[in-house]
Amino acid sequence: MQPRARYPKLKALEPMPNKPPSHSTAPTGAEPENPLAAQAKNLLDLALKDRRAAEEAFEKLGFDHQLETALAIQGDDLQEWLLLSADCTELVRALPPEHLHHAIKLIGEEDALSILSAASSEQMQALMDIEWFTEGKLDRKKVRKWIELLITLNEDEADQAMQGLDPNALAEFLRPYVQPRVSRDQILLALHMRQHYLYSPDDLEVHNDLARVFLDFLYTVDRDLFGELLELIIVEEQEIVENDLYGAREDRLIKRGFPVVAAAEHLLEPIDTSSYKVGWPGAVAEAPSEAAALAKSGPAAPFLLSVMAFGRAKGDLGDRTERAFIKEAADLANSLLIAHAKNPGEPNVKRDALAAVQVLSSVGLEAVAKSNVIAGVELLKAMDLTELFRLGWTLTREVAKEAWALGGDPRMERLNLNRDFSWLQEGPREAVREAELLMSWREIAATVGSAGPTSEEREEERAEAQEDDGPISDSQVEALLQETPASKKKTRELLTWPRLCFLKMGVEHAQDEFDRRLARSPLPRH
Repeated sequence: MQPRARYPKLKALEPMPNKPPSHSTAPTGAEPENPLAAQAKNLLDLALKDRRAAEEAFEKLGFDHQLETALAIQGDDLQEWLLLSADCTELVRALPPEHLHHAIKLIGEEDALSILSAASSEQMQALMDIEWFTEGKLDRKKVRKWIELLITLNEDEADQAMQGLDPNALAEFLRPYVQPRVSRDQILLALHMRQHYLYSPDDLEVHNDLARVFLDFLYTVDRDLFGELLELIIVEEQEIVENDLYGAREDRLIKRGFPVVAAAEHLLEPIDTSSYKVGWPGAVAEAPSEAAALAKSGPAAPFLLSVMAFGRAKGDLGDRTERAFIKEAADLANSLLIAHAKNPGEPNVKRDALAAVQVLSSVGLEAVAKSNVIAGVELLKAMDLTELFRLGWTLTREVAKEAWALGGDPRMERLNLNRDFSWLQEGPREAVREAELLMSWREIAATVGSAGPTSEEREEERAEAQEDDGPISDSQVEALLQETPASKKKTRELLTWPRLCFLKMGVEHAQDEFDRRLARSPLPRH
């Protein structure tokens, strides 16, 4: 289905760089504030005092200047700027899809209906290709949420929006709820004869209230799309619809300039570690020397940095490799921010993303190299940073999930055991608590941070955040990677592969203790 409207091809529509759009108006470094953003702020301040005067001043700027300013701001400021126009439709439709998408995420879908109602079908398609999916799979809860929003639009607004929806995605959402009251052959013949108006929602048996309301709404707004959905749900094989759904979406993301988003969605998906021959250490009783070494691991520099330093000193890793690593680290950090950060503009969130890349890549490399620096150099030449990052995340997530499963075991209440693990010895208790935190990459990044900034440091960070809200630069990555984590006072010990192994043994010890208590309990164990 081809959308009817297209936004004009502007310079801003070039493929999106590996960073999320910033909602702040401050550029990086010591450059002066963006004059367009400053002008927008002045005009929005005027609108609070004299709306009519602000609207007149806005119209005098001309369309090109209005659009250029819209591309320099984000969030609520962007929405208020667009609404200064008597009819913001043309201006909204001129925005690149990624800019509009980020604005709606910052504003909130329910509060951004005024923008959504003006969006073109192509922009809506771009939004749905991102918003309806979680980790690359159609998310039924998200589809339900957006359908509830879309049916609040009036018919003219909805007609444009509906053309941006992927009929395959809608068919997959509606399929479990819809059964025909007429024969499949009759529907197939009607669709073949292009008689889309022959059947209506009354010819369907719908087992869901929202699905019923949506089909009635769709039949009123766009009967061609209704007929296409009827064919996909009732006539077409589900496997074919699924293949078309995911294949077409991936093609659109790449053509539209969203390859970063498409890749970012898969970044935190677990991978199969069996081919890497990573071995967890045995029980403490079976490997006392190994356990003792792990227990005394203490704060250490990330293994990845040690490998790179050794490789450069031996001449096995040149400057080119290091530059490529810095660029890849920045790309990975930006991918985390795009797909997995609630607010990419939050102060210090970029630093957290970079730290998470550094720590998890180090964990992955050290695990597969078995803590051997020489082997690590050879592996670093053969494996890219994305692979190491995903391996480190998968291993870390495994330990975290074990800790969460233990903490959420419903049998704990039957034994009158506190979920704070106060019934455990101090070592295993702290291991389980720390392992639970590893479910978040932000918490993993915090293991390279300090115990907390002073008031003076907070003021400095706030000032830096105001100046630094642009893309992650190579120099920022290099500065972070050259930091010595051990030089800071820690809230938790730096996450390394030995540390992760030690935490896993602590969780296993806690699980064994819980099982022993459960076995001694007179209560039924079902």
